[in-house]
Amino acid sequence: MQKIFTLFLLLTASFSYTISFSQSYSAPESVEYDAANNRYLVACNGSTNSIQQVVPGNAPTLFTSSVSGPYGIEILGSKLWVCDGGRIKSYNLSNAALVDNINLNATFLNGITSDGDHFLFVSDYSAKKIYRVNTNTGAFYTMVANTVTSPNGMWYDGANNRVLFVNWGSNAPVKAISLADSSVTTVVTTSQTNCDGIGRDAAGNYYISSWNPQAVYKYNSSFGSPAAVVSSGLSNPADICYNTSNDTIAVPNSNNNTVTFHYVGTSVSIEEGDIREIKIFPNPTNESSVIQYSLSSPSKVHLMVYGLNNSVSKILVNENQAAGDHLVPFNTSGLAVGQYYYLLHKENKVYRGNLIITGR
Repeated sequence: MQKIFTLFLLLTASFSYTISFSQSYSAPESVEYDAANNRYLVACNGSTNSIQQVVPGNAPTLFTSSVSGPYGIEILGSKLWVCDGGRIKSYNLSNAALVDNINLNATFLNGITSDGDHFLFVSDYSAKKIYRVNTNTGAFYTMVANTVTSPNGMWYDGANNRVLFVNWGSNAPVKAISLADSSVTTVVTTSQTNCDGIGRDAAGNYYISSWNPQAVYKYNSSFGSPAAVVSSGLSNPADICYNTSNDTIAVPNSNNNTVTFHYVGTSVSIEEGDIREIKIFPNPTNESSVIQYSLSSPSKVHLMVYGLNNSVSKILVNENQAAGDHLVPFNTSGLAVGQYYYLLHKENKVYRGNLIITGR
């Protein structure tokens, strides 16, 4: 097969791109990927309290302003659940209508996760408590009365019958709540200070955001071998989201009103026939181009364009596609003259090529 653009990385090398947009964000605190609608939702609690919605490469737009101080957010079924002061609220993902408004009589609800069915687990940062909420009935109870440390972001780990949560403070521990008896144990004591968010990839690795150092750390499934996978461009990284569909970490930077997106996937050698042909035409271009590729079997495809300085990006494809030929139009309007990359990510294979935008 003729290679008409460059394989971005070989074997087990990993890389990161960063895209940030600041429009309409006011102290972004938590990000959640809404796969059904191919967008990210962002809780903001600065001078303007709101939930924003955004597709990377586009300016964010308002999802709802019917919140008073949103922190952690979690999608469960057709609803977005939001920590809002001492209450948890839910909003219809289709029309942003308020559905549930449950008063937990909490002090400062911060992190939230779900079992994927109908239970929520919510951390109260100030009172050092963990609540369990039945979303079918609205009933709730205090699952942990005293976490000792200040709990923040949470993650449901059903395979090990536990809920994980990260904590504030120096040498911040990662702790686990047993779903069998609600006992709390320390999984690992980190070397980081003020851990805010936690996520997990499809391989079972965990990602934790830290304010000191300003970074996102990767841990293996046993919480060993920590390594900083994102260590630049962050400003008080809060409740992160790991998007397993494209191996991208979305980071709300609460101190500079931005949300950045970092690809941290790993590419391997290309198998002949996986992607039979990829090209872009015309190139160079001054108005629009078409990216063409062919799939030998149905595949999840992620296709994006980003600038050399990583400041501009457009997501062109992020969906399951059928086998066969595909033509994707790319309009260059709004992009400055210069050199760009187009990147195709299929499963664990990544391809990259160059695109030149000339004067209009």
